[in-house]
Order: sequence, then C-alpha cells, then structure tokens
Amino acid sequence: MELNLKNKVVIVTGASSGIGLETTKMFLAEGARVVGVSRDMSALADLGALDHWVTCDVDLRQKGAGDAVARATLEAFGRIDVLFNNAAICPTRGGFLDVSDDDWAETMNINLGGYIRMARAVLPTMIAQKKGVLIHCGSEAGRMPHPLLPDYSTSKAAITLLSKALAREFTPKGVRSNVIAPAHIRTELWDRPGGFLHALADYYGTTIEGAVDAFLVESKLPAGRLGTPRDVAMAVLYLASDLAEFISGDVISIDGGVIPTT
Repeated sequence: MELNLKNKVVIVTGASSGIGLETTKMFLAEGARVVGVSRDMSALADLGALDHWVTCDVDLRQKGAGDAVARATLEAFGRIDVLFNNAAICPTRGGFLDVSDDDWAETMNINLGGYIRMARAVLPTMIAQKKGVLIHCGSEAGRMPHPLLPDYSTSKAAITLLSKALAREFTPKGVRSNVIAPAHIRTELWDRPGGFLHALADYYGTTIEGAVDAFLVESKLPAGRLGTPRDVAMAVLYLASDLAEFISGDVISIDGGVIPTT
C-alpha cells in the first residue's frame, strides 16, 4: 500500500530537531510539499533549496503567529492538507513545588497555546477544501506523568482533550484530528545539557548511560530500548495519509508497549 503523500501540503512545527526534523525529512522523501516552522533555521539549512520546501521563522508563543504560518503556506503552495503540531518544550523540574507561576504559563503557552493558534489558523482553509488532517504531538506523560515533568505532563494531557474536541466538531466537515503519544523517545531534549537524561542521572545517582539502563529497568519497557524519532515519524505519515481516513479523535501510543491500552 502507498501513502500517496506526493504534493500534499504539510506544515510541521518544531521542524528543526528531533521528531519534527525527522518527520519533515520523511514527508519530503514522500514528495510532500512542506513548510517547516521553527525559531532555529540553522538546522534546516542542510535540507537545501527544494522547490517543495520552505521555512517559516515564527515564534508560536505570539498572537497571530499561526495566521502568519497559514498565510505563508497559502502563498507558497495554495492549500493546506496537513498540520503536524509538534513544537514544544520539555523542561525538567525538581518536582511540583519547583514550578513557578511563570514556568506554568510558559509551558502551557508553548505546548498548548501554540497548538491552538495553529489549528485555528489552518482550519478555515481545510474546511473550505472539505478535507484536512490535524496531527498533534502529545505524550504518554499526559496519561502517566513523571514527577520531574509536572507542567509538561499537564500540557500534554490537555492536548488530548483539545484534539478530541476538534475531531468532534470538524470531522463532519472533512477534517480529522488525532494525537500521537510518544514515550521514551531519545531526542535532543533528552541528551542536551540540563535535559531529561541529565536529570535522570542526578535522580538515580549515576552516569548518563547508567541512567538510561536504570530508566529502562524501572519503566519495564517491553521493547527493551528507547524509541527513535523515526518510530514516531512513521506514525505521523500514516495518520496524514488516506489510509487513516476513518481515524479521528484517537490517540496513537508510540511507547514500546510500556502503557497497556486496556
């Protein structure tokens, strides 16, 4: 079976690293026309000057940011078929009492507010087309929160309800909305200085790789390994395709089997 994504117009937010970058590359490989949204354009320079690829340097924390992305997409390609809401932050904390009001506001503004702004901006075009796909990057932390990620976990739980509300309202108008819920995906957010693995190393009192081993044992991950951005991107491409045309309002777990679905 073919995904048939050639010439589909896809917006990817958070396109410059991790899951977003891998998903962007895979959409391009399938022949899709992609708008990569990021505040860091340097990582996207390696993708080159393709006639089916443009970048959009926008801060999704700002009002009107989603509208700016939608306008740029329509100017470049004339339609919007898929939105992959992916831009997010994942700050590691010392626990709930370590999170200030400003911390909560920033996390919710980026992780939830940015998704709302983007969905609101692209929906009128998708409704007019009578077809479109919204895919939102949630997290299994939204169902099984980690004590070091209280605000992140809360924002990801909210994304699931946002998507279900969008699916209920807009599926009858031809627009599907789904969430992917990755867990234990090793990206730059894990490995960067001060990232999740460094926090886990402090938590377990061990080295970075020792923290990975301890985490795999504690989480009892059936797959026996951490996931990769490609594992997630494959699910995004499937949901973007017509193969998934009867899937809306759902949450697709990409977690190596760690959280039972029943």
